[in-house]
Amino acid sequence: MTNESEGTKQAPAPRVPVCLYVPNKVLDPIASGVSQARPLPVPPASAPISPPTSASHVTVRPDLLGVSMPTDEADLDKLQEENLTTVEQCKLMTEAGNYDGIVVELANFRWLDRWEKMCLHTGVPQVEAKPGILPRSTSRSALATGGVSLDMQVQREAERWRKNPSFLRSELNLTKASEAKGVTVVISPWIELDAEDEGVRFDSELALRQEIAYAAYLGVEHIVLPPPGSEPSRTPYLADYARVINSCLVGIAGEMPLIPPTMRVSIRLPVSSPHLLNDMLARHSLRSPNGPFSVPATAYLRTNDNWAWETWDQIQTLCSYHPQLHVALDLSMPLPPTSSIERWLSEPVSLLWLPASSFLSNARGYPVLSKSAQSLVLQLLRQSVKMVLVNITSPPSNHTQGGPDAYLLYLQHLAKKQPSLTQMEVYAQGYGDHLQAPLQPMAHQLGASTYNVFESDPVKYDLYEEAMFQALSDIRTPGSPVQVWIVGAGHGALVTRCLTAAKRASRVVIITAVEKNPGACIGLQERQVHEWGTERIRILQGDMRTLPIPQSKSDLADIVVSELLGSFGDNELAPECLDGAMRFLKPNGISIPSSYTSYLAPITTPKLHGQLKAQPKLGSMPTGGGVGMGTTPSGAAVFDSPFVVFFQSMRILSSTDETFKCERVQPCWCFEHRPMVNSGLVVNEHGVPMTNSHNVRSAVHTFYIPHAGICHGLAGYFEAQLYKDVKLSIFPNKARASKDMVSWFPMFFPFREPLYVPARCEMDVHMWRLTDERRVWYEWSAEAYLRLEVSMPPSAPTSLMSPPLGAISSPVPASMTSADDSRQISASDIIPFRNAPDTPMAPSTATMGPPATDPDTSASSLGRGVAAIALPTITPTANRVKIGQTELMNAGARGSWLLIST
Repeated sequence: MTNESEGTKQAPAPRVPVCLYVPNKVLDPIASGVSQARPLPVPPASAPISPPTSASHVTVRPDLLGVSMPTDEADLDKLQEENLTTVEQCKLMTEAGNYDGIVVELANFRWLDRWEKMCLHTGVPQVEAKPGILPRSTSRSALATGGVSLDMQVQREAERWRKNPSFLRSELNLTKASEAKGVTVVISPWIELDAEDEGVRFDSELALRQEIAYAAYLGVEHIVLPPPGSEPSRTPYLADYARVINSCLVGIAGEMPLIPPTMRVSIRLPVSSPHLLNDMLARHSLRSPNGPFSVPATAYLRTNDNWAWETWDQIQTLCSYHPQLHVALDLSMPLPPTSSIERWLSEPVSLLWLPASSFLSNARGYPVLSKSAQSLVLQLLRQSVKMVLVNITSPPSNHTQGGPDAYLLYLQHLAKKQPSLTQMEVYAQGYGDHLQAPLQPMAHQLGASTYNVFESDPVKYDLYEEAMFQALSDIRTPGSPVQVWIVGAGHGALVTRCLTAAKRASRVVIITAVEKNPGACIGLQERQVHEWGTERIRILQGDMRTLPIPQSKSDLADIVVSELLGSFGDNELAPECLDGAMRFLKPNGISIPSSYTSYLAPITTPKLHGQLKAQPKLGSMPTGGGVGMGTTPSGAAVFDSPFVVFFQSMRILSSTDETFKCERVQPCWCFEHRPMVNSGLVVNEHGVPMTNSHNVRSAVHTFYIPHAGICHGLAGYFEAQLYKDVKLSIFPNKARASKDMVSWFPMFFPFREPLYVPARCEMDVHMWRLTDERRVWYEWSAEAYLRLEVSMPPSAPTSLMSPPLGAISSPVPASMTSADDSRQISASDIIPFRNAPDTPMAPSTATMGPPATDPDTSASSLGRGVAAIALPTITPTANRVKIGQTELMNAGARGSWLLIST
């Protein structure tokens, strides 16, 4: 659940946040310090010439910036202020042009000139000079020249700079904190932290630290770092690149980090390898049209290039998933395969770099994005990623219409294509990727606001009402009252829905509302007096596991209703609680829900992993709705605890594999509930089971991983059979989940160390639900395997990884509801109930007797206990080699548990 208690929010109007990159040629006048004497660059022939302005001190030419001169009088008045700098003029002009900000380089070409003169050795003897010779650092001059020294004055200047790095005033584009406010700053793109020359790498590190320190001084909130090189010769030095970034993020030798906690750091990464493209273009140009390399280079990239993601993964791993480290994804290169593009949806992308060359031209000459790029943009907009338009005043020759404004207008038009937010997305705004500690229902008395959140979901209660209506309709005693016990009644939402269902079914009900929370009981009593009356409603305060069983059999329950389900089905102790409630059921009584199944899938979520690494102890973790971990040790590691989270930056790694019958999301275990007298369990004098051993579970899954990735943990979901065909589901498939239901977010079971899974590997997941009579806890682990050879059995087996047996994709017919001539409400007045289209087939009855023994019967039913998802008797045989394994998480409940003994 979320903290939101204000009802359903309204979805905001679609909008795309766009920033404009300001090239150095626009900022050059202020960088020179003599803006009036310095001539402005000549605009390209295709750029429109803006009308001259009457303010002589306005140094920015709108046509070079890619905007029009503001027409609003207030903006013009601001532009005429004498102390306005060039950067501030750019900010005013872009804001007037409907941009959300600007992106500028911190320093200009003068800084590059000085650094090269100091740090790059150019005095190579003529006999050694070769085309493409690598630059050498002056700090390695003796090594580079075989003992020949450089000019002593250059050496002294370079060493003075290395001892105390600093800027000259004329080298900077930004000089005041007021300029930096709201500006995204680009670190000099020529800095090579992964250069092949050792000295250049160290001098580049000094230059980078100098620029970051100055940006921090100005209060810059977002900086963009240059990318590492894509050449294979630079790959061995990628670790050098990551080491430097990490030292700026975490500090050196106990010192404060160079990057303050308020600053976001993005690495600008081309979406595919520039080196690979250039190499393919060169090879393609040397081949005949029908030769072996006649496939266009861009097509080759779409099937082979994973350089960008692999580079990013190595950097963020070496930087320990630092939460301030992000990606600025550069679309200047051809898009890689779809599987590579989808990886970025789970990564911390903060900017999408869109140069004019990344746009195609439509039939009329206007710039547009390809279908793949459109899909990426629309999906990233869901995560509040900003777009950065670059070089729009120098468009490709085929962009003949629209001018610089066409790019912004197109993105704004594209934003309108965003699919409308789902009810869950609207409801969960502000809670995306927010880790919340699960509830401790037996250890805590929940507050009124928490109950208000639980009972604010009409979809959930519509399903419960339908289940109660069908159950009441099946009890063929119109003249006799039906005993309904609602356990864990909260503020009474189920009581109200039960009364409505009884009216629909023309049944008389006597409702017993059981609630252990004294505060919630007061609320129930208030509603009893003012809404329901006392004739048919009684309220009992107490624990459903310890309340005495009614002496009269007529007072026993025909139906027991509860809403104790958690995000993983059983994680709020529904099995333990309902063990006590099943004592109240008559031998042929009905439990709503009758059963529920937990589901698992391996996921990648770098953002959440970074959050957990930044909060190593549970005592420092935020909690949702004021609900803490309670009985969990405050010093326990966060990785040993599951969390409730509304996933945004997450991707399921697994995929359906037809060969080995591995499903993408797999059923873990099932709990079902029937009258205690029919359960076969050994009970004590109070009628509850003597031990909790029957609620222990274990599961083993094998997932197929089609594409390489990093597994950071497991996502948990559940489906519940309320009654007959009435299902309640948060399964990660819109066609199968209960539409617009907002009551539950998924569970997240993290791994302490991420597990690398290569393409076409198999991942074995182990999951346990354990108890020691006082506590319940989960333990989990995983292993990765590569399959060497495969030998399939004669016939494909029924696998543990299949969906619930008997799954169908067709909708349930409208005629499923029971006919009852005694109903006072016409069938035409009731909207026929329908489950989600892909809901699996439910059993024909929800009266929980002994499990079916007929193989055909049990194979067509969901909710028949462990038998419904039993291990297959035949499995594919293969030779596998293990390539990775996680720790056993939460071993012995060292991190988290749920208290069952009060």
